[in-house]
Amino acid sequence: MKSPKILIVDDEQNILRYLSDALDDEGYEISTKASGTEAVSSLEDAVYDLVLVDLKLRDIDGLEVMREVKKRSPDTVVIMLTGHGSLDSAMEAIRTGASDYLLKPIKIQALKDSLKEGLKKREETLNQKRLAEQARQFARSVIEGGEIQSAAIAEVKSAKIEDEEIIKVSDVVVDIRKHEVRRDDEMLSLTPTEFNLLVTLMNNAGRVLSCKYLVKQVHNYDLSEFDSRSMIRVHIKHLRHKIERDPNNPEYILNVRGLGYKFGT
Repeated sequence: MKSPKILIVDDEQNILRYLSDALDDEGYEISTKASGTEAVSSLEDAVYDLVLVDLKLRDIDGLEVMREVKKRSPDTVVIMLTGHGSLDSAMEAIRTGASDYLLKPIKIQALKDSLKEGLKKREETLNQKRLAEQARQFARSVIEGGEIQSAAIAEVKSAKIEDEEIIKVSDVVVDIRKHEVRRDDEMLSLTPTEFNLLVTLMNNAGRVLSCKYLVKQVHNYDLSEFDSRSMIRVHIKHLRHKIERDPNNPEYILNVRGLGYKFGT
């Protein structure tokens, strides 16, 4: 696994050495710059996972450095240091995008904890973005191509399904073992995604399920409700065209505005 790249910016050489030495045993790839100008210049050639910058630099202040960092790499974590703390400067740093605000003299353990927490949040953010992008690509593939192939099928087949073999709600019957769906004894042909979505809804018949929950159950993706809504809407549309007598006036798969979907009982 790649070591996190950390940039320390302070115009006091003794503090640069102190911080660099203190973090030497943490497994980070450390770079140091003695001015805001040098720090901004280094952004042309490097992307850092985290930047530790002093608020009061002699040339350009830490807030300006942070703005430049965020402009080039929005996911980079920035922690602000200062020996002249005030509520106003702290709030300005947080508003501008700082992950944390630490006062000098710095307790090394507090600094290490802040770095670990910042890097953890960065990784979580990047993971969520990767999942969201996968979801958007997945939705596009359904819209453009109808059927989901190869890797997407593998994801669908690994989705959680209840152990019951037969589910019956109203006149819709699902045979889990045979992977069959009937409505009024008419056999319906569903894709794996549609089948798993239907099973999830029928196992919770009458209960409103959020789009986020449905995506988690059907695809095992952890997405926001916003991203989940656009993804699930496509599957709901396709499923309705197969299971509803009149897709424009559904009787089985019902939308509960602002909350999600439920299977009517």
